[in-house]
Amino acid sequence: MNRYENIFIGRQDLSQQQMEALGVSLGLFVTQNSGEVVRSEYCGFRNLAYPIKKNQKGHYYIIQMKSPANTIAELNRIMKINEDIIRHLIVKVDSFDEKEVLISQAKAFTDDFGQSKDRGYRHPTAKTNDLGNSENIEDTVAE
Repeated sequence: MNRYENIFIGRQDLSQQQMEALGVSLGLFVTQNSGEVVRSEYCGFRNLAYPIKKNQKGHYYIIQMKSPANTIAELNRIMKINEDIIRHLIVKVDSFDEKEVLISQAKAFTDDFGQSKDRGYRHPTAKTNDLGNSENIEDTVAE
């Protein structure tokens, strides 16, 4: 069986209990179809980067599981149909991180760096100056 991480975002008008019940029911589906839920966690109510289906906020939930591929395909289909789920992503992983879940790690990263964290693509040979702007080393050497 392969290892997967499934993260999904629920509508903003759901309660926390409804969202947790949705996560438990999806985990139960995996378990009933020869899979195993390793870990599942409600990750909170957060602002979205952009509105999705008129939702400004969403409930995040993550499930780590071991399952055959045909069960994951059916889970993906079920999540597409469900109106309470506005976005979902299922990713195949090599191993699970035992310390923290993905959402917790992302929150810790933003807490450490605050608003000054670098966003977007940066060339591998680029360096950052004191203002946080990236410069290309090749451009700097040519001048």
